Amino acid sequence: MGRMQLKLKNWPFDKGIKAQLIWIGEPFKYQNKWMIDTYFNDGKSTKKVIQDWANIHFLSIDKYYIDGDLKSGKLIDKENKTKVIDIDLSGITPKYNENDWRIKGTDCRSKSRTYNFYKNNKLYTIPIIEIVRSVLAPNTFMLNNILYNNTFEDYFTYEINDEILKLYFNGSYKTSNLKDTYFNHFAWIISNRNVLNMVESIGYNNCFKHKMMFDFNMKHFKFTARVKENKAGYTILEIIKLKEKRINFNEIQVFHPSLEEYEKSDGSKKWTYINVNRNKGDKRVIDNELDGANKMTESIENDFIMHEYVKLPEIHRQKTGHANKHTKVDEQTKIYFKNDDNNRTFADEGGFNTGAGIDVSNIDLKYSKLSGELQDFINVLQQLRKMDGIKSVDINIIFVPLGRKFSHLKDGINRRRCIIGRILKTNREMIGIIEVEREGKALSTLIVKSNNKMIKNIVYDELLEGLIFESGKWSNKKINKLKIKGIKIERVIHSGKYCNINNIIKKIQVF
Repeated sequence: MGRMQLKLKNWPFDKGIKAQLIWIGEPFKYQNKWMIDTYFNDGKSTKKVIQDWANIHFLSIDKYYIDGDLKSGKLIDKENKTKVIDIDLSGITPKYNENDWRIKGTDCRSKSRTYNFYKNNKLYTIPIIEIVRSVLAPNTFMLNNILYNNTFEDYFTYEINDEILKLYFNGSYKTSNLKDTYFNHFAWIISNRNVLNMVESIGYNNCFKHKMMFDFNMKHFKFTARVKENKAGYTILEIIKLKEKRINFNEIQVFHPSLEEYEKSDGSKKWTYINVNRNKGDKRVIDNELDGANKMTESIENDFIMHEYVKLPEIHRQKTGHANKHTKVDEQTKIYFKNDDNNRTFADEGGFNTGAGIDVSNIDLKYSKLSGELQDFINVLQQLRKMDGIKSVDINIIFVPLGRKFSHLKDGINRRRCIIGRILKTNREMIGIIEVEREGKALSTLIVKSNNKMIKNIVYDELLEGLIFESGKWSNKKINKLKIKGIKIERVIHSGKYCNINNIIKKIQVF
C-alpha cells in the first residue's frame, strides 16, 4: 500500500502542475460550517480554492502542492531563503500587529494578523493562524471546535482532584476521538490557565468580534520551525515541533458512555456491516461541498505537527458499564452494506449545530412530545395565552450556558435546558419568564420586566450566566445589577413538583 493521498475535489490546476500556497484567509461561515479561502500560484496565475477550515492542518505557506493532494506539500527553495531552526521565546510578551494585505496576482485584499516577538535585537514574526494550527489546535477535533465559544463543555466536563484530572465525556464526543494524544492535549490546556484563556478567547472573539485573535500569554514557548530570514529577523512559516509541553497532572481518568466492560456471548448479532468500496486504493477525495462528517471516521496518522512533553501522565479509561458482545453471525443477523465512495471531509460532524437555540413558533405542535417539568411549564404558558390582556406568548427553548456542572443534567451527558417565555400584553408591554430544567432542585421561576418595555437578550444572558456561575442558584449580584438599570425581576417559588400558575398570574397582573 502506498502513501495515502488527500486530494481536493475542487483543485483548479491541471494535472502535474505545481502550485505554491501564498495565502490562507480567515475562517468564515458558509452553509452551516467553517470555511477558508486559500490562494495558490503556479507561476502564471493565482487561483482561489475554498476549503474546509480544518484542512489547514495540512497547509503551510510557501510550500508547493500538486494535483490538489494536501499531503504533497513540498518546499522548493532554490535561493536558500528558508531554514529550520530551534527558537525559545519563553517569557517574552509579543506585540499584536494587524495590516491590510493585497494578495499577489489578484485584486483581493485581506488582513495580516501576526504576533511580533523581540529577542536579542531580532524580530520573530508569527502569523496568528499558525499559532492556532500548530500549537493550540493540532488535531481535527480542536480545529473544528476552537472557533466556537465555550465549546469544550459541549463534549466534556472535568474535575481536578489533587494531581488527577477526570474527563467526563458525553455521547456527543466521538469514540474515534478517544485518543491519548487528544487527552494529553486537553490536559495541557486545562492545567495551564494561560493557555486555556487563549483557547477560550479565540472562540469568543470569533463569535462576537468576527476576528481571529487572542492575547498571547504562554509562559513557556519553545519550538522548532521553518523560517524565512529577513533584515529584521525571522518570519515563522511553519511550526514543526512544539517542545517541552508541561502537563501538571500525574494521572488522567477518562469517562465515556462507550467505555463498557464487554462479556463475550454465544448469542447472534442483531446486525453486521459489510463495507463495499467502489474505489479501492490510497486516494481520498476531500469534498468541500459536504455539509459535515457522518458517523464513519477514518483516522490518519502523520508527522506534520509534533508535540513534545516533559512528562506524560498515566491515562486510565474507566469502564463504568457492562454489555454483552455477540460474536455469531447466522440467519437471524441482519446484514447491511455500506458503500464507501472515498469522499471525505474534515468538517465537524453534522456541520454547525452546537449551542443553537430552539425557536418555537407553535408550541402545540413543536413540543407535544416534551415530558416532565418543561412540558408542565409549557402547559402553564398555554393557560396564560387565554388570559385577558395577553396578546401573544412566544417561547424559546435553549441550553443554559456552559462552564459548571449545572450546565448538564445529573447524568453528566445531556445539556440542561431552559424556557424563555416572551409575553406581549395588549398595552404593548413585554414580560419575560425564565424557567430552568430543575430535576427537583429548589429553583424559582423568574419574571422579568423592563422600563423600556422591550427586554434585550443580554438581560436573559446575564441572568443565566449568573445561574451557572452560582452552580444552580440565581445570582443576587446579577439581579441587583440589573435592577439598578431599570429591570424589574420577581421570583415565583415552585409549590412541590409544579409551578404555581396562580402566583405567576398575580405577578404578571401587578407588574
